[in-house]
Amino acid sequence: MRLKSTDKNVKQRILRCAELLFTEKGYSNTSVRDVCRYANANIALVNYYFNSKEELYKELIKSKTKPIIKKLKEVCDNKEIAPKEKFYLLFSIYEDFYRVNYHLPQLIAREIVTNTEISRWFHKNIIAKELKLVKKIFEVAQKNNVITNRYDAVTLMNFSMGAMMFILAGSTMTRKVLGREFVIKGNIKDKIEKIKDLLMNGIKN
Repeated sequence: MRLKSTDKNVKQRILRCAELLFTEKGYSNTSVRDVCRYANANIALVNYYFNSKEELYKELIKSKTKPIIKKLKEVCDNKEIAPKEKFYLLFSIYEDFYRVNYHLPQLIAREIVTNTEISRWFHKNIIAKELKLVKKIFEVAQKNNVITNRYDAVTLMNFSMGAMMFILAGSTMTRKVLGREFVIKGNIKDKIEKIKDLLMNGIKN
């Protein structure tokens, strides 16, 4: 069945509203009825487009993360890009990604720390693909003396990715609970630049 343009708009509206609700309330605490109410859409449309809440969630995550995984793979596979440039490009890729998808850090952070069937799917099908590519960039950077070899590449990668996720995902909750005193200042670009600078230069005076 060929979709009309108005149908496509409804589908995208459902996806956008689902993203906001999954981010705010989590997958388990968000119902299909919640999404339909927020999207002003009939519940039958969710079943028509996605079959179930689980499939709605999976399509949302795959559509959001497919571009960044594609870019990471392109950087990894391009032999003409120098190791140092690849390492710096990694941060530019995440900067561009999170500037467009500013809700995702919270959603991703929520799934990383839960142990449910849907979070296991998330780890196996999304996080694993992403981290294999990031790990390769870190290993190449370490092999070519771009980054320290005092620690293994996996430790450095997890430290870097963890810092990025905590800083980007934690800002909203920190501001709500603790106030602006503990919020890292700046936009997404500023925050990622600070992370990159700390990684390359450390905090030792």
